[in-house]
Amino acid sequence: MYPIGRPIQEMRTPALLLDLDKFQWNIEKMFTFAKQAGVNVRPHAKTFKAAAICSKLLDAGAIGLMTQKLGEAEALLHAGILHGEKNLLISQELADPAKIETLVGMNVAMGEGKVLTAIENVAEAELLSKAACRWGIRQHVIIEMTQGRCGVAPGKPAVDLAKKVVALKGLTFRGIYGYENPVEKDVALQRNKLTVDTANMIRSAGIEVEIVSAGSTGTYEVTGTYPGITEIEPGSFVFGVGSEGTGYGFDTRNDVYFKSSLSVLTQIIGGNFSDRVVTDAGLKAMSGGFGAPRVRVDGEFIDCEGVQLSEEHGTVRFKDGSAVRKRLTWGTKIEFIPSHC
Repeated sequence: MYPIGRPIQEMRTPALLLDLDKFQWNIEKMFTFAKQAGVNVRPHAKTFKAAAICSKLLDAGAIGLMTQKLGEAEALLHAGILHGEKNLLISQELADPAKIETLVGMNVAMGEGKVLTAIENVAEAELLSKAACRWGIRQHVIIEMTQGRCGVAPGKPAVDLAKKVVALKGLTFRGIYGYENPVEKDVALQRNKLTVDTANMIRSAGIEVEIVSAGSTGTYEVTGTYPGITEIEPGSFVFGVGSEGTGYGFDTRNDVYFKSSLSVLTQIIGGNFSDRVVTDAGLKAMSGGFGAPRVRVDGEFIDCEGVQLSEEHGTVRFKDGSAVRKRLTWGTKIEFIPSHC
């Protein structure tokens, strides 16, 4: 780890860089939007997995945090990030009784309702109920409504599960969440309607629904302004991706984009050929699952034919005779902007 402000020429590569000005701009933009829209923000910590960033988001006004896995929640709790009414929601279902014991134990240590968990079936609810009764507390749960992955089907199946949950000892039903995935606007609107309609059906059955959670960085504006959604779950907005960040502004600069604050500093270690340069950062240094990274040199994005990532190398390809390629000499340090983080 290098101190803030260290010149990049003094850094060993590959190195992860964070532009603090852009990072802060992204946070302010999200929470300004949320305040205007009247929606809560529960940032998804799977993106950054860092207590310092979580604390900054909570201080900015986040209602709590979401983690994908139990282990992420454990690490953040040990870091002491929660205060006041803030809480954690674990979005991935737990099928292992040992994990359920750990979850319930967290609430014994931190207080009831500090660590919520998602469920998708009665068997999971019953395991949670038994563990909570053994510990003598109430475990707070939220039903995941599927949009193509885990979860229960919208409508009557979700209502039936909610009825069974409230009938079990040791459980407190808090609401539902329906992560709609980073989809096009029209699809997001359709899925948000399913989520809100399902929440209203549960209410019609006489069950209180406090939380109706959905959304991601890619759909934050659509979902965050949809009537009936109480909180959104963006995560990658703090870092952005591509040349203009995430949201529906990832292709063109517009009102919903976020700035690219995260990059991987890498050095050219192979420069013998006119059609390519090879760097010392590959798939072990960054994600390549959402496409190739973009390349930035001296603060400016460059045109190239493409980037190929292998395990420990990144190959940037150019057309023969490229003027940009001629600028890139052996030993030059450049930045990769990951396609996802």
